[in-house]
Formats: sequence, C-alpha cells, structure tokens
Amino acid sequence: MILPPLRVRSFAKINLALSVLGRRTDGYHDIQTVFQSIDLCDEIEFRASSRLELRCENLPDVRIEDNLVWKAASMLASTLPEKQGASITLRKRIPAGAGLGGGSSNAAATLLGLRRFWNIEVPDADLRSLAASLGSDIPFFLSGGTALGIGRGESIHPLPETPVQYLVVVFPGIHVSTAEAYRSLNLGLTSSTEDHRIQRFCGQVESGMYSLTGIFNDFETSILSAYPPIMEAKSLLKARGAIASMLSGSGSSVFGFFPSEESAFAAARESIREGWRMFPAKTLSRAEYFQNMFG
Repeated sequence: MILPPLRVRSFAKINLALSVLGRRTDGYHDIQTVFQSIDLCDEIEFRASSRLELRCENLPDVRIEDNLVWKAASMLASTLPEKQGASITLRKRIPAGAGLGGGSSNAAATLLGLRRFWNIEVPDADLRSLAASLGSDIPFFLSGGTALGIGRGESIHPLPETPVQYLVVVFPGIHVSTAEAYRSLNLGLTSSTEDHRIQRFCGQVESGMYSLTGIFNDFETSILSAYPPIMEAKSLLKARGAIASMLSGSGSSVFGFFPSEESAFAAARESIREGWRMFPAKTLSRAEYFQNMFG
C-alpha cells in the first residue's frame, strides 16, 4: 500500500524572556528562557519512497547532510527494526539564523511527522531523547505553546497558556552567530542556578498577570550595540506602534507586540529596507500548535 502524502507545518518561536546564567564546564551555557510558539511557519511534505530523500526550497546554502530535517529523519529511521523511506520536501519561509528556531522546529516536525507518516509506535519520551541529542531547543518544538526551558534549553516545563497576542517579526537581513553572541556576553563559569527575573516572569504567567512590558533578553545589551540594523529594526517596530519589542533568541530577528491583529497587519504592510523581511504573526497555544501542525 502506498502511503498518502502528509504535509506538516513547522512553526517558529520567540523568546518572551531569556536569561543566560553562565558558561558550563562542557562548553555550553546554562540558560532560563520562556519559549512561545508563533504561527510563522515552514512546510514539510512527506511522500512514499523506498529510501530517505530530502529536497529543500529557499535554503540554498545548507548541505543536505547538514540539514536538521535530514539528521532527524536519519536518526529516527536508524532506531527502527525495519528499513523505512520517505521523500521529504522542506519549503522554507522562516529566515535561517534569525533566532526564530526554524531549523530546530523543522527537526521536531520531522520526528512528529514521520512517526505519523510511517505509523510507528515511538513513545514521546524516546522522541524527546532524540530531539535533545539533535539540538538544545528542539525538545520545545515537540510540544509548543508557552514553556520554560532550562539547562541548555532542552529541559522543557509547560506553562499556562497566555491570551493570544498579535505581533510583527522583522528580519533585518543579517545573521548573528550564536557562538559569537554568547562570547559577547563575556560570562564566567555558571555561578547561579536560577534567575529571579525568570521566576517573577513565570509567576506572572501562572497567575494570569502576564504583562508584555515584562519581556526581556540578556543578549540585547551586547547584540543591539554590535549590530546597528537590529537596533534600527527594533526602533522601526516602536515607531509603528509596538507595545513592546524584543530581540528573539540571540538574533537577528526582533519582534514587536501590537494591540490587535489589524494593527499588526497594518504595521507589516508598510515598506521596509531592501533585504529586510517582515512577518505579521500571532501566538499559538499548545492545542492550536498541534491542530495547525497537522491540520
């Protein structure tokens, strides 16, 4: 029997709060962050094939063997007792290297998509283990919604859903190396296991008193001054009426929250610099995340 095609949406994330605690002895950094899914997405299509194949659209500079979709598919296939194949097409819309988690989301969507496409019994715990071995924030994308990430970001703790928020994401056409972003913080070895700002922020989310003006990101101090286009993008969002704006991850994208869907779309329709990209979006709950992923 030939399996019918399966299309999966692979959603981006923003960081509502991000605290870098320090460098670990293994070379990684301990962080505490609040992830939030948004509806900006790539699409991944799975079709029947006797072997694994991957074709990418709008991603010319990444070798197939380096793509996280390929790595996730190959790793999952290697755990199965019988050989499985799939012809996979990745259609990119989320800018690469923009702090929006596009590659990580692609990997998680591939694991979830292939589990359904191949109709295989793989426990959620096993998928989380595979995800964590592929990348620090990939486990978040197995569940989506609003969640606290600790450790390297791979230990995920779901938070209560927040009311839908409308936003605009601006990608200023430049890339920020994650390694360089961490080096710019000039941190010593980890000296603390928690940040009271994160505790307060999560407490606000849990109590329903979450305020958009409470968002923060430790990378802003060094990244905004080092990359003027990112500072300009943030200023642009404020000038167009954003209630609050923030760098996502270590950049280079910034996002701004707007009072309504209409105001977000109006801000995104205005012209921007050549080479920049602007996306209106909204936040997704965990339920919406899965409904829209496979819907």
